[in-house]
Amino acid sequence: MGIEVQQKNGRMKQDDLRRFFANMLKDYGYLPSESMRVMGRLIRLTIAYRDQWKANHDEILTVAEARKAVEIYNSVLESESFPEELDEKIAGLVRLWLKEINRKFY
Repeated sequence: MGIEVQQKNGRMKQDDLRRFFANMLKDYGYLPSESMRVMGRLIRLTIAYRDQWKANHDEILTVAEARKAVEIYNSVLESESFPEELDEKIAGLVRLWLKEINRKFY
């Protein structure tokens, strides 16, 4: 997807994550309205998580980490198995999506 990570005052701009998800949508092509609602929730949850993580840990959530979280999220939905030994930041984001969107708890 080739998204450049831009930071302002040590924080990834909100547009970087939105651009990442917009590019994901382009790659998928047409999505039914329910899938679009899920994508909207993914975006909102990711931005809220990014801001909370920054406030609590003084670290940013990068586009690369969000991309990895999407891969893991899709894998968990397919396999019904949560991988061990994930980076804490990525694992937390994936767990948030699973809980809030799919009502699955790992």
